[in-house]
Amino acid sequence: MAGRIALVEAYDADSNKATSAEKLVNIATRARAGAGDAALIAGFVVSGSVPKQLLIRGIGPGLVQFGVDEVLLTTELSVYAGDRMIARNVGWGSASESAAIAAAASKVGAFGLTSGSADSALLAFFAPGAYTAQVTNAAGATGVALVEVYELP
Repeated sequence: MAGRIALVEAYDADSNKATSAEKLVNIATRARAGAGDAALIAGFVVSGSVPKQLLIRGIGPGLVQFGVDEVLLTTELSVYAGDRMIARNVGWGSASESAAIAAAASKVGAFGLTSGSADSALLAFFAPGAYTAQVTNAAGATGVALVEVYELP
């Protein structure tokens, strides 16, 4: 069966921000992912005038606990501003901020990742602007993956 592509968009259309406390704080998409044109891509925009702290995750092996079959066994997460890569992670548990990533996931209600798993995650401040988070596999393997973007309070 040929690959299929879908686009899901979510917007906060409230024009009266001064009286509204609600906002979109998480978006996630699950699909088949791989290398090159098979990348799983989530576009997101940081609004306002100050940087916001975001937790961005590329999950493959972590989906097994939910009964998902044929997962992407190793994820590579890259974040781009336009065509410029600004952040990258392979193996969230080996990241210098792995304890902070785990704490942030708990804070936003995200399911936990196994220490040492081949899932990927980044925790960083992002200036206002448009970005894409891309989940791939450098070895060219394909499988089911999840890309998530959370805004921390």
